[in-house]
Amino acid sequence: MAKKRIAVIGLGRFGSAFCRAARGAGLEVMAMDSDQERVHAIADDVAEAIIADGTDPKVTASIDWRQFFAVVVAIGTDLQSSLITILNLKEAGVETIWCKTRDSYHHKLAQKMGVSRAINPEQAMGEMVAAWLGHPELLTRQVLSTGQVMAELEVNASHLERNLVGLLGRHHVRLLGMTRYKDYQPEQLIQSARLQPGDKLLLLADVEQLETCLRSLS
Repeated sequence: MAKKRIAVIGLGRFGSAFCRAARGAGLEVMAMDSDQERVHAIADDVAEAIIADGTDPKVTASIDWRQFFAVVVAIGTDLQSSLITILNLKEAGVETIWCKTRDSYHHKLAQKMGVSRAINPEQAMGEMVAAWLGHPELLTRQVLSTGQVMAELEVNASHLERNLVGLLGRHHVRLLGMTRYKDYQPEQLIQSARLQPGDKLLLLADVEQLETCLRSLS
């Protein structure tokens, strides 16, 4: 099966890190930036790296974007360049565009221009760090498009004293599965097994329901 291809425009810290992570996830990446040094720095980590300016409509018009299932505009600091690049991609017929934004204003403008997803990594990381500090047992947390949140919770001794499974049920937090010693177990098997410290539970709930449940565990 052929690898999925994506294009990343803008190779600053976020764009470069995204390219390497995408490659690690099995995607084939075309990386593009007008800065020669940035392109050379990423060349060994992607399938294709080109020196080009996304704000130039002749450049975007010359590329066959149909070969990519998504294009990521990772120009987060230069608002004008980011928006012009999005406009050029739209005029070139690109349908799926993800955009890194620097603030709420940039975020709103990108959304009004019809991007598929606008991402503010600083805000997302700030929210994630705050969640970690408030609930260290919460290993990961991902807000879904439905507005619900999927989270991974590591079980500790105090959780067992408070009847963790019962608390999850009372707060309408759905238990999807569990990892124990790197082995995944679906929900059906968890009901017949006693939880142990170190078990990692995969949870699904509305944001408020999860927060209320976590506070009751503190």
